[in-house]
Order: sequence, then C-alpha cells, then structure tokens
Amino acid sequence: MSSSRQTRNQKLILEVLQHHSQPLSAQDIFLQLRNANHSVGLATVYRVLDTLRNEGKLQSINLGDPQVYYQVLPSNGHNRHHLICTQCRQVIPLSGCPVGDLEAQLSRQYQFVIEYHVLDFYGTCAQCRGVGGPESGPQGSALLQAKPK
Repeated sequence: MSSSRQTRNQKLILEVLQHHSQPLSAQDIFLQLRNANHSVGLATVYRVLDTLRNEGKLQSINLGDPQVYYQVLPSNGHNRHHLICTQCRQVIPLSGCPVGDLEAQLSRQYQFVIEYHVLDFYGTCAQCRGVGGPESGPQGSALLQAKPK
C-alpha cells in the first residue's frame, strides 16, 4: 500500500505537518511552503495530500467548514480520535481508542477485516460554554487549535 520512496514534495508536506501541533488545510500547507520559498503549487499540495492519506500516513479531519484539515498519523498507523468544538473549532485529541474493543468484537462476530474507523465527537467545549474544563488544567498544551477562517 505505502511506497518506500517519498518524493521531495511528500517530504516537504510531511515536514510542515510534523512541525505544527494543529491540523492544517491544504491552503495552510501551501502558504507555509511558499513562505519558506518552496515552489510547490496548490494543485500539487492537494495531490500529495491525497496520496499520503491513501498511503495511511495522514488523517483528514472535518471541522465543520468546507476545508479539510490534515495531520500526520501516529507511528502505530491508527487514526486519532477527537473532541471538536463547533464554536471555536478547538480540536482535543483523545488518548487511545475508546472503541478498540468494539472493533475487535465486530471483526470476530462478522468475520470482517476492519481496515480503519473514524471517531470524532462534535459539540461545545467548556471554554465556549463559559465553564471550567480539562483544557484549563495541565493538559491544556495538548489542545490543537485549527486556524479560524
């Protein structure tokens, strides 16, 4: 599935994503590359993102707007799961997979080889509701914040 040799553009795009704690859109990546004096067109960025996602190196995230955002998958290759605030678009990564046991059970029960699953929860964070929450504690640095449009 995954090719062992990466192109120059794949390396550049992965490098941009690895150096940002927040998910980025294709446009964000394009601007980062242009600001770093790399001549990569926007169409190329979209093609490379599609290739990297299909190879299992990236995860796409929907934040409820027309943009698609991308982040590098962890080394274990499993999608990350998130809490996504529909007000401020804050993305809170969940540690571990809350449905891993269910996935194994479904696989056994239906003799079905599950390749991947996506699990994101959409709602309103404590900050937008005006109440204290986990993001005000020591884990606050683990929050990802997508750029508002």
